Amino acid sequence: MKAEDLTNSGTDVNEEQEDLLAGIDFGKIWSIIQKSWFWLLLLPFLCLLGGYLFLRYTTPIYESASNLKLEIRQEATDLGLPMLNPSGESATNISGEIELIRSSIIYDEVIKQMDLGVSYYAYGRSRIKNEERYGGAPIKVSYEINNPLVYNIPFDITILNKDSFTLSYTIGGVDYSSTYTFGVPIKTSAFNFTINKTPYYQAERDNGAYYFTINSHDALSNYIGSNLRVEVVNPSANIIGVFFKDASIRKAQDIVNKIDTVYLEKTKELKNKANKQKIEFLDKQINSVEKELEAYENDLEKFVISNKSSDITKELERYSEKLDELTKVKTELLTQISILNSLNESLTKRKDVSPIVSSLPLLSDTDISALITELNKISQDKAMLSKSYRETTYAIQSKDLQISTTRNSLISLIGQKKKVLNERLSILNNEIGTTESSFAALPSKSTDYNRVKRLRDLKEKYHLLMIDKKAELGIAEAGTKEDFVILAPASLPFMPISPNKWIVYASCLFAGIIFNLILIGTKYLLHDTISSQKELEHATVAPVLGVIPIYMKEKLENSRLLVYQNPKSSISEAFRSVRTNLDFMFQMQQKKRIITVTSTISGEGKTFVSLNLAGVIALSSAKVVLLDLDMRRPKVHLAFEEENYNGVSTLLIGKHSLTECIRKTPIENLDFIAAGPTPPNPSELILRPEFDNLLKELHQSYDVIVIDTPPIGLVTDGILVMRKADLPIYVLRADYSKRVFVKNINKLIKNNNFSKLAVVLNAFRNLNTYGYGYGYGYGYNEYYENDDEVNKGLDKLKGLLVKNK
Repeated sequence: MKAEDLTNSGTDVNEEQEDLLAGIDFGKIWSIIQKSWFWLLLLPFLCLLGGYLFLRYTTPIYESASNLKLEIRQEATDLGLPMLNPSGESATNISGEIELIRSSIIYDEVIKQMDLGVSYYAYGRSRIKNEERYGGAPIKVSYEINNPLVYNIPFDITILNKDSFTLSYTIGGVDYSSTYTFGVPIKTSAFNFTINKTPYYQAERDNGAYYFTINSHDALSNYIGSNLRVEVVNPSANIIGVFFKDASIRKAQDIVNKIDTVYLEKTKELKNKANKQKIEFLDKQINSVEKELEAYENDLEKFVISNKSSDITKELERYSEKLDELTKVKTELLTQISILNSLNESLTKRKDVSPIVSSLPLLSDTDISALITELNKISQDKAMLSKSYRETTYAIQSKDLQISTTRNSLISLIGQKKKVLNERLSILNNEIGTTESSFAALPSKSTDYNRVKRLRDLKEKYHLLMIDKKAELGIAEAGTKEDFVILAPASLPFMPISPNKWIVYASCLFAGIIFNLILIGTKYLLHDTISSQKELEHATVAPVLGVIPIYMKEKLENSRLLVYQNPKSSISEAFRSVRTNLDFMFQMQQKKRIITVTSTISGEGKTFVSLNLAGVIALSSAKVVLLDLDMRRPKVHLAFEEENYNGVSTLLIGKHSLTECIRKTPIENLDFIAAGPTPPNPSELILRPEFDNLLKELHQSYDVIVIDTPPIGLVTDGILVMRKADLPIYVLRADYSKRVFVKNINKLIKNNNFSKLAVVLNAFRNLNTYGYGYGYGYGYNEYYENDDEVNKGLDKLKGLLVKNK
């Protein structure tokens, strides 16, 4: 395998992620939940706490409501008269009433009748959640405003005792504050105030901070309009609902009651006023029209007397027919002149006159028609000759001369014809003028007669229409009765419409759940490391030899031989499981074995695994030697606190002998060979025959050779050694190794035919979920109670491995 293949193996990250994310890994989700349990509990708690604080410091809003029934009985039908408003207009009437309630007419009257000019408030704790003291304020303000800036600003008042108070305010960016006495007028250039105590004043309760505002008319109108809601409750029964919301329960109820009262009063007033104004207008119009009709009748009577007749229609028809005949003749003359002008223009500019031939019958002149026919024939003869002769031949020139002569004759004849037609047109115009003068000479009063008669007819129709409208309004006023019934007076609300406690808590809880899902989803999508054995088995085709728990008792600066120092720890037992699983990877008769241990990058624990794996194998009475082949960053010698003055590098160059390089360890059957000084060419040293000879020589003395190789994701040395191994082991570190590293394992197996390559998951934090039911965990089962439990666990693990295989 080439180095660039390993380097480019990370370019398929997107493809790898698509493969691994093809299905949802619920095991990984559960692992994320276990690791994030604190935040998963904290986020809903914080959301609920936010909801509680929102409810605690938000002023509740109440809504009062009343129902009005609109009844319109058109009693005119009882008199046998037609209804003015046909059926089908009920919805329109209700919509009109709703708009009336929401109009400024009602708002202005409500403001006028209710004492809403001053609003009184008591400051809450830390001036949060202030409370309006509607109808029960300990003070009352009488005022005159000289400066509009005084409106809608807070005036802070601190009641010191039953006699005095402090008034503070800001106008135009200037702060004012003084102490005054109740009942004594306060006069300034901006306002005149008189502040008195009310019967609601209680010294032990009300001595404290308050504020009030002088409300402008626009502010009150906006306040009523923004909080008022009017809608149709039952359209078939003509029932309207009036709703008003406010922080003060009593204020909301009083405003709804006042709106109902004002609406009823204004409705009756507007209806009566409208009918009266319409009838007064109609009376004026009828009187005026009657006077005009009388004048028109007198004019018509005078016309008939003076002319002894009123029928001038026949005379007008005779003159009209004559004018039509003269106009027709004039049109014919103008048409002939237009044709002659077009023909003359075409002849003068030597254009083709064929398009005008179709109009020649309108001229009624045989001479011109004959000449045009002759001209066309000569032109055709010339065209035929042009096909056989040149333009300079006598025949062609003769035809050109004939065409020119005929064209000149036509032009002269057309001029004579136009002169004759123009003279006739002049005579005809004079005759038309005479006829029009005769028509205009008719008595001018005939025109006046028609005008007066037409105006008389219009006024008569208008007069009749006004009389009909007046009768309709009289019938409507007498026969239509409008009744407004308050079905339900304004209610006194006890439950706020907002904020709704249950909705707020449910929303906060739902938000907490959403935040948790976002947290889990984000961690799930951003989680690009191997975190469990199940995830590892799903992603790779290589078998998993085992899972090594993380060592958490202390921080290890260098890898240590923990299987010897802590033989009954969970880590030691995990390596025993790996040792047992190795037996399934070899044939029974195979005694001599070469095991390589590698990883993708540094930090995954390959040295730790190779060191303890060699140790646990040596503890099973097998002769084991550990080779540190990571000559660039050797670490095995550090585990035994030895120097790295000689080793594999000096062996391969022949500087030291094997006996000189083999070093003993605390375990009787375990030896190791350090990497030796770092050479400039580690890969070339491994390719030498001396390396193969070294392995053969070691096989003579040892049963198992464990080789700690460099990370194959960084250099190619590891692959060179893996080809010589009976069992390559690939180490991945839980929550550290990227998932894309697993693709490297699959590529190694596919491209290098490493059919026996196996994987070890190192530094796993939660062994009770790693797949085989083992209960590793610090503080719970750090040491086994007896060897029988260990043997039972191993037997169970062997059975599962055999079954899976």
